[in-house]
Amino acid sequence: MGLSFGDWKLGLTYTVLGILFMAPVIYYLGRGNAVMRVYYADYLPGLPWTTFLDLIGWEFFFRGWILFSYARRFGHDALWIHAVPFALAHVGKPEVETLSTIFGGFAFGWVAWRTRSFVWPFLIHWFIATFVILVAAGAL
Repeated sequence: MGLSFGDWKLGLTYTVLGILFMAPVIYYLGRGNAVMRVYYADYLPGLPWTTFLDLIGWEFFFRGWILFSYARRFGHDALWIHAVPFALAHVGKPEVETLSTIFGGFAFGWVAWRTRSFVWPFLIHWFIATFVILVAAGAL
């Protein structure tokens, strides 16, 4: 279920690389996007703890329970299979975010798979969600 730090050296490397890669992408896509600005305007209070509490369970569910359970039956195909409900759970969010989640879900799953832990995709997702809110809501 990924309830450990797994390969923590690899996990830390992926986390740093994921943050460095995603920060400029998020800044570019979120800055000035009117739909995202309206959607995330009310999410600023309580950051980063609101995103932490929201995503710890979310990541365990998708990258811990679903991914590692599917992997027992489907092997590495579980990476794509688990990404589908993850993407569907984003329906109703801004379009650019929703469309990115099938590949983002796969990438988070791949990090969990390689590190044998849901902790590292959680940390990356926590950064992304918090940074999206800060950028889209105009706080940065």
